[in-house]
Amino acid sequence: MLKKILFLVGTILLLAACSTKDFSFSGESDHWQADLTVNQSSDFEKQDFVLKYKGDDIDSVGKVAYDVEEIGGFGRTGEILEENGVIRDSSGSGPTNAKMSEDTEVEVTVKWDGQKETFTLAKD
Repeated sequence: MLKKILFLVGTILLLAACSTKDFSFSGESDHWQADLTVNQSSDFEKQDFVLKYKGDDIDSVGKVAYDVEEIGGFGRTGEILEENGVIRDSSGSGPTNAKMSEDTEVEVTVKWDGQKETFTLAKD
């Protein structure tokens, strides 16, 4: 009986592992570099976004606003760079939300210190 249970659990774990999909996007502008990593299963999607300032004077940047345009989209305002010049963001969606595909067009707009840059992220 125990062998049957272990076999069933192992099969379920194997099927669950097979139904996940990971892909990522990256791109840059004159002052910024961004990466978006997407992890999908049949009923959930997690997105990890990293925005990095490419300049040396991190303190001069001040508060940052960014928008990531894709299916659903997300963004923030009033963000302060971490010590290494990075902003990190994660989001998730459930089974009723639209999910990204590897062909999704992703556009990032960053505003800081009276400046604005928009750039596209390409699939890695």
